[in-house]
Amino acid sequence: MQEKLLNRNFTLLILGQVSSLLGNLTLRFALSMYVLEQTGSASLFAGLLAASMLPTILLSPFGGILADRADRRAVMVGLDSLSGLAVLLAALALPHGPDLAVIAALMIVLSVLAAFESPTV
Repeated sequence: MQEKLLNRNFTLLILGQVSSLLGNLTLRFALSMYVLEQTGSASLFAGLLAASMLPTILLSPFGGILADRADRRAVMVGLDSLSGLAVLLAALALPHGPDLAVIAALMIVLSVLAAFESPTV
């Protein structure tokens, strides 16, 4: 049992998912703290945080359906790729647009992707 559980592919999968989830959570926390620091408005901070949590709450059941019916490996790779693409596009858009709108959009997109990724993982 021990040798089957700790093979190379499983270890790489676990390390990849840990780094992905840790990075996403850290980014969402850092972005919300950036909004609080830039605006000084606790209500805007809380509103943005609530708006970014709402898709996770509402869409997680659909993520569970996707996790049951689709290839989990493909779903994890696809969602991580979309997450990376969203962060890249936001990084490219930040110098050209209003910071708060780009950050709010990124946090909501990451929340939607997390709603589908959590049940899959």
